[in-house]
Amino acid sequence: MKIACIALGLLLSFVTNVSIAQDYSRYKVKPVVAPKAKAFDLNDVRLLPGSPFKHAMDINAKYILELDADRLLHRWRKNAGLEPKAPLYKGWEENSSHMLGHYLSALAIQYAASGDKRFLDKANYVVDELSTYQKAKGTGYVGGIPNENNIWKEVIAGNIRSGGFDLNGGWVPWYMLHKAWAGLIDAYLYTGNEKAKEVVVGMSDWAYKNFIDMPDSSFQKIMVAEFGGMNESFAQVYAITGDKKYLDLSYKFYHKSVMDPLAQRVDKLGGLHANTQIPKILGAARQYELTGNKREYDIADFFFQAVVK
Repeated sequence: MKIACIALGLLLSFVTNVSIAQDYSRYKVKPVVAPKAKAFDLNDVRLLPGSPFKHAMDINAKYILELDADRLLHRWRKNAGLEPKAPLYKGWEENSSHMLGHYLSALAIQYAASGDKRFLDKANYVVDELSTYQKAKGTGYVGGIPNENNIWKEVIAGNIRSGGFDLNGGWVPWYMLHKAWAGLIDAYLYTGNEKAKEVVVGMSDWAYKNFIDMPDSSFQKIMVAEFGGMNESFAQVYAITGDKKYLDLSYKFYHKSVMDPLAQRVDKLGGLHANTQIPKILGAARQYELTGNKREYDIADFFFQAVVK
């Protein structure tokens, strides 16, 4: 029965776009659309020894504990003008430093799922470090993108270039930042870390200041480069703060070439990079939950029907 409940909770979390184990009391904005089902809080569920799910979770936990937070934070510290504490990991980290956000989400979820304080301590450490970097930079922004100052200076000025997986020479910078936004939001929702909320709000204020008034014609060029689920992240920041300006910002990431056909229930998905589109649709689903807007419902519903059926 316990395993069945967990499997059902996982399925519902994907279907309804409500993450598992979040403390729903931390949302200041409740869904306008009442959910038909809600996932179990991970604090109320424990996997039993001997199950394949517990085995998988234990392997994942072991890997997470082997990772060195300071190596993942290397470029984030460096970009803030601080001396890194450990060398950068090779591979993907050399391109974009995007693993940190995944790591923070994993720590928060593992803590909620196990109660093991080691994961909480590591999550709190990452948040404390990011808060330090944010204060050092003084703009609200914090990031681990190579050459990020020049990239954002050009993009904010309207000088936008992209070949699909780069933005002004940076490897999908919004995609990388989406992981940081999501990790900080998870750290707040799963562990109650108020500083994580402060950091993500500061980052969101930076984004609002620099992009809310950018002409839509220019911003659509930005979205040629993969941007993850930034629309969902800003909708989430709206939900945890109650400040509508973040919901407004979430709609800047309405990618017309992908979303308009879906809103009209027309399938033009053929040939598109699959995992680039899914986060956009999850963002639309979250916007629908918070607003009840039919357009976002049609986008999410038709996408699901087109892909699954």
